[in-house]
Amino acid sequence: MQRFPAIDLKNVYSPYHEPHGRVADGETFIVETEDCFDGRFRDPSGYTPENIEWVEENLDVVTGPIFVEGAKSGDVVAVRIDAIEVTTPGTVVIGPFEDPSPDDWWLDEEYAMSLPVQDGYVRLGDQLRVPVRPVIGCLATAPKQEVVLSRHEDKFGGNQDCNPMTAGSTVVLPVNVDGAFLYFGDCKARMADGEIAAAPEVGTLITVTASVRPRPTSMRWPRIETESELMTVVSDISLADACRQAFREMMLWIEEDKGAERRMIALLMAMVADTAVCQVSNRLHTARCTMPRGPLAEL
Repeated sequence: MQRFPAIDLKNVYSPYHEPHGRVADGETFIVETEDCFDGRFRDPSGYTPENIEWVEENLDVVTGPIFVEGAKSGDVVAVRIDAIEVTTPGTVVIGPFEDPSPDDWWLDEEYAMSLPVQDGYVRLGDQLRVPVRPVIGCLATAPKQEVVLSRHEDKFGGNQDCNPMTAGSTVVLPVNVDGAFLYFGDCKARMADGEIAAAPEVGTLITVTASVRPRPTSMRWPRIETESELMTVVSDISLADACRQAFREMMLWIEEDKGAERRMIALLMAMVADTAVCQVSNRLHTARCTMPRGPLAEL
């Protein structure tokens, strides 16, 4: 099985990068990722002015791009996440969180802290521990004709910090350039929906399978498939608009797949489709719409 090491890390998504490697359509492979800080704060003594300046310029480092053979512009690539193994302690940068607006907590940083990840738990001191549930914060294909900072998000994916992008899910991303150019990084050991404050950033080994599919006519934003649910993921300057557009993306998806009347789909979704926050910490906020597969079988 091919393994792509966490070397020559990038801080942008770009169609102009030299591929980190190539995989066949349907191939399973392993990607190593570093934490979003490039490991510079893993030892708290590394929280120095020089490293802080570097991180501010290079957040979030990602591994890639990985060229998927057979992927052509206009297709999609389905990335099945088979497993995520946490390989480092968790790193957080925190402060007193005294500002009355949580929007400014991210600027209220004083020091780095290393959190042990042991036996399937993130440990916060001797008594408190939280079960690990790794998530891929940045999962993207290259945009078509532009270079975008890896800390950002858009229709190609990117820094959407979406909890369902974890083991057992298939993330479907648009292919904008031949080869797709997949990027992976910014993984967390555990993150609450919203990402309102620092979550433990970790290095990982991610096992995935990448498969090329024709692009659905209705697809404009990333999608997620699990055994029991379908999800659409949208980022927007307004969280409310992201929620609304995620709902619309789901309706168009069902309409294309099922051929049902839009009014019936909307009525069904009004009863069983859930919208949720992924993150409100980035330039664009990200929301998802989740539809259980069960009711769709009856539609």
